[in-house]
Amino acid sequence: MKVRSILVAMMLVLTLACSGKNTLTPSVSGAYEFVVTSNVTGGVTLVEANLATSGSQISASGPGQVQILTLEKKIWYVNGVCPGATPGQNSIAASLSGNNISLTFSEGGNALPTQGTVTGTTIEGNYSITGSTCPDLQGLTGFPPGVDSGGFIGNHVPPLAGTFSGTLNLPDGIDDAALTLTQNPGQTLTVSVVLTGPVDNGTFTLTGSTVGNVMFVSGLVNGNNLNLFGYFDRAGAFTKMPNSLLVFDYDTQVNAGLLIGQ
Repeated sequence: MKVRSILVAMMLVLTLACSGKNTLTPSVSGAYEFVVTSNVTGGVTLVEANLATSGSQISASGPGQVQILTLEKKIWYVNGVCPGATPGQNSIAASLSGNNISLTFSEGGNALPTQGTVTGTTIEGNYSITGSTCPDLQGLTGFPPGVDSGGFIGNHVPPLAGTFSGTLNLPDGIDDAALTLTQNPGQTLTVSVVLTGPVDNGTFTLTGSTVGNVMFVSGLVNGNNLNLFGYFDRAGAFTKMPNSLLVFDYDTQVNAGLLIGQ
């Protein structure tokens, strides 16, 4: 009986191999970071997402599921360099067929369709568009208006947590800050903020969500609402400092400072 079972298993493997087809569709879900690089502008757009999969369909939408940050010519753009008509209202829609994927990033309404492949948990591909209304793609020397092309790679990322400290330039002044991030079920986030400065002194609690490698949180500091957007650069690929948290005042889109993991 054991010999028969082994023979049946071997015949099944041979049948699948001889068919020349991969019958398995990979599962893509959870926290992802997509690095999208433009061959035209040289800019790098980070698309952070909490992906959900239903069959062959993949989706994410809204601030709690998709956040975008662009680095172009050493300038950071919260919500991307092409934020569209509804900044911050981003989405991802994708369809899988075997290991092939058709994926569209929407940056506040500006759509970027791509084609790629899935290998394990890595998604990689290219894009080419014409007729884009993004202001960043207008008036570029050597390129027709609205033309862009490039590539992207997406990888699953671990939970966002830890303590980060340094100096933050906040609305009430420049403070010494220590932020302790605790990720809860469902990608919700609690941040304990210890501030020492001319006005802000004490411990405050901000709440919100983790989206890929981004924190998006808000709360009261001395009775004033504070909205923070933070990008965690694990390897230091963009901030040049490994294990760092680049923090922005979301209301003003201003870079508030770089905190280092402890």
